[in-house]
Amino acid sequence: MGRMIKNTVARTGSHALGVPLGSTAIGPNPSTYGQLQYQTDTNKMVYWTSNSAGTYGYYNIAHEGAVQIKVDKFTGNNAGSTFGPLTNNYYAGQEAQVLVFLNAVWQVPGLNYTFANANPNAITFTSTPGVLANIYVLHNFNSTITY
Repeated sequence: MGRMIKNTVARTGSHALGVPLGSTAIGPNPSTYGQLQYQTDTNKMVYWTSNSAGTYGYYNIAHEGAVQIKVDKFTGNNAGSTFGPLTNNYYAGQEAQVLVFLNAVWQVPGLNYTFANANPNAITFTSTPGVLANIYVLHNFNSTITY
């Protein structure tokens, strides 16, 4: 049987509910759906559930809210295909997290441009952009900020 809260009335004003603290290696055993924990090694609030693949574990609780779209602008020089620095870092396989336009033409993620783990704050085009080509990298589209 689960543990019960002693007081049945939540106080208002300057009071708060404490949650269990622990590291990513420590958690209730066995864990059940809905359990909360503040992970002290990652500084994140997590909850126990399963993901779409049926994998059980602790997942971050995210803060919903508006985020500011970021735009990085570069100008082609017909000499190189790598541009940066980007406002955010991206790694190989994360190309679909941004929108890229070259002279107002949308670029296909992974086909027209890539990111590299060795240089995560730069974008590399598969073809060298021409002189004075306008390059816009739009990102930060996620509607949540994970703590």
